[in-house]
Amino acid sequence: MQYGHFSDDKKEYIITNPDTPRPWFNYLFNGVYHSLVSHTGGGYSYLKDPKYHRLLRYDHLSTDRPGRYIYAKDRLTNQLWSLNWQPVRKKLDKWECRHGIGYSVISSEHNGIKSEITYFVTEKDPVEIWHVKVENTSKAQKDISLFPFVEFICGDVALEMHYRNILCLYNEADLDKKLNTIVAFKHSFKENIKYGFGFFATSAKTKAYDCRKEVFIGRYNDVDNPDALNNGGCKNTSCRGEDMVGVFQVDLSLAPGAKDEFVVVLGCTEERKDIRSLIEKYNNVKTAQKELQAIKEYWQKQIDRIYVKTPDEDFNTMVNIWGKYQLFAITHWRGTSHYHGVEGGLGFRDTAQDAEGLLSVDMDLARKKLEKILYYQYNSGHAVSGFSDIEGTWENQGQAGVVKKADVAVWVPYTVLSYVKETGDVKFLQKEIEFHDGGKATVYEHILRAVRYIYSQRGQHGLPLIGHADWNDAYDAVGSKGKGESVWLGMALCRAASQIMELADFIGDKKVSGEMKKIYDELYEIVNKIGWDGSWYLAAFNDEGRKIGSNANEEGKVPLNSQTWAILSGIATKERLPKILDKIDNYLDTEYGPALFLPSYTAYNPGIGRVTAFAEGTKENAAVFSHACAFKIVADCTIKRGKQAYDTFKKLMPMSKAKEDHDRYKVEPYVWSEYVIGPGSKYRFGEGAFTWNTGTAPWMFTAATEWILGARRELKGLLIDPCLPKEWKECFIRRPYRDAVYEITIKNPNGVESGIEQITLDGKQMKTNLITPHADGKTHKVEVVMGSTRKA
Repeated sequence: MQYGHFSDDKKEYIITNPDTPRPWFNYLFNGVYHSLVSHTGGGYSYLKDPKYHRLLRYDHLSTDRPGRYIYAKDRLTNQLWSLNWQPVRKKLDKWECRHGIGYSVISSEHNGIKSEITYFVTEKDPVEIWHVKVENTSKAQKDISLFPFVEFICGDVALEMHYRNILCLYNEADLDKKLNTIVAFKHSFKENIKYGFGFFATSAKTKAYDCRKEVFIGRYNDVDNPDALNNGGCKNTSCRGEDMVGVFQVDLSLAPGAKDEFVVVLGCTEERKDIRSLIEKYNNVKTAQKELQAIKEYWQKQIDRIYVKTPDEDFNTMVNIWGKYQLFAITHWRGTSHYHGVEGGLGFRDTAQDAEGLLSVDMDLARKKLEKILYYQYNSGHAVSGFSDIEGTWENQGQAGVVKKADVAVWVPYTVLSYVKETGDVKFLQKEIEFHDGGKATVYEHILRAVRYIYSQRGQHGLPLIGHADWNDAYDAVGSKGKGESVWLGMALCRAASQIMELADFIGDKKVSGEMKKIYDELYEIVNKIGWDGSWYLAAFNDEGRKIGSNANEEGKVPLNSQTWAILSGIATKERLPKILDKIDNYLDTEYGPALFLPSYTAYNPGIGRVTAFAEGTKENAAVFSHACAFKIVADCTIKRGKQAYDTFKKLMPMSKAKEDHDRYKVEPYVWSEYVIGPGSKYRFGEGAFTWNTGTAPWMFTAATEWILGARRELKGLLIDPCLPKEWKECFIRRPYRDAVYEITIKNPNGVESGIEQITLDGKQMKTNLITPHADGKTHKVEVVMGSTRKA
């Protein structure tokens, strides 16, 4: 069964049935505020950090409650419903949700009342707006009461989860009568704690309000049937020391055909004095309309910076619109999601990859994130596992389950190199940036220290120590005693050394080039000698020296990442390459893409870690892990396997043929998911999970634009090197690069997968497929005819 479809222009996903298998979300955000909105208004909002400054309560995605609701009551018939459908869930005459780029619209009809709620976050301020329209479509007068509703936390959601009985005692909420605004906050209970102030207002004329949850909801009741709706409406209650809500009662009398509209304003500030100006600015319909138009224009400009056109409309939709919007969303706000619980801040490796993926479409944001991760490096070259600008590093917060990751620093060189390749800004390498534990060094020194640190932390086989995890976080016991080693990290370190060697040669640093070559050559030999298992590469050796991912293991064989990164790092030999490709294509592959390994673990193994305790086929226990599949696509293009790269890309797309049954796939069919439950599951194989917040987004965008369509940044210029499926006879990409724009038309008359027969630039034939940057602010036309290989 399907629950929705894209609009004709693909810029909206239209959900036609509210009873979706999972809540389907949109991310609405700016640089300081983030609102996660489900198709029925569920979800939560926060200011700056999803843990520390959580504004709204959200219990769980299984109920998708509470949320941003507008209850409705017919005062003549006493009929109750919700304009959203949730939480009352009464069958409505009509219902629809349209998730768009920067906004969501929920419209419904019931009992002769047609309604529309448009949710969006302002362009710059910590404010979300609900633009509400109602119309009487019946032939009789309608006297209705509307009740805009939210439930506040206004503080640290992790503490709230642990000590709700105590945290509520700090709560206070009341109506600021001068502003006609409900203001909610937690009193500070430590000198350094300052959670800020939530506010809730409406431009509609209000009859009453409530701040006490117990009074509005009622004794032993829930949000699906609030007591106040059945017993006279709101009671004008203030709240101190208990659960707090924000509710207004808006009484309307609508003649037949009459319409009304108003706005609801919700937000959070660090200082109470700042609320007034925001309410005065946004609490009117005219401003809301103007702001929404500005939001739409802003996002249109953002997503238009790179444009592709291929024979595959789904590919175009993901690259041009939804995958790109997802990439923007998580680069801003990677630290949370609707399934995520209470973690705050940003993961280090996540931020590095997001910034790298965003370089070609938002250089300013990418550079900001890049400098942030450089700051969160240590003098040693190692880096933190994650960080919050408010609460500090994950290590200092005591988040034991997500720290001591061995691979974090290896992502620094990749991102820095990509930045230099994208911009040509070699001077950036000489910029001095502080280390988190004091002192400072040039960017160039930062990336050298990253490689040197990992190289210095090696075990008995000469491979990098894995610590509490490499990329696979769930290998958390492989090296917990300090002896386990990662084969994959050895490959990743080789890739970093190779890239720095290329950079050093480019800037004339022979000493560093020689150093990186020595590191690469040594690890190349070690990985191929120690990490090879006969038909594929291993994942790791644990503290006891046992092989992980080996044919000698009953479970967890053929780790996908070690095979793909053997290609990405250049470690796989010509003799071994066919063997690992055979395992990827014929052992790991499924209709959803290749599994992370097979078979799944079925019982906890203390020598490996929590990956073995996950349900079979879920998360890192042999799911089809989209991020890892994206690595595979780039690896395919590296060795010119256009068909295989595209086949995997198609399988990963949320609207792929295998995912058309929404009752089976369950999650949003318009954004990348972290994984699909793998074949090890007895009854959930094919179910998607953990959408939005995934490293799949940057890697799939890069895979599409730089590898499949082949408009790839290099140190000397823009390399044109497409790797296509044979059936694509023509495609196009428009891409900005170093202060110019290149419109690249690729023709493939003979149905090849790679190679260039001819290339012209502005009508002149080129002798190379490397475009020297023009940096002239102009648009240049590139015509490519694929055929025999031509090298730069």
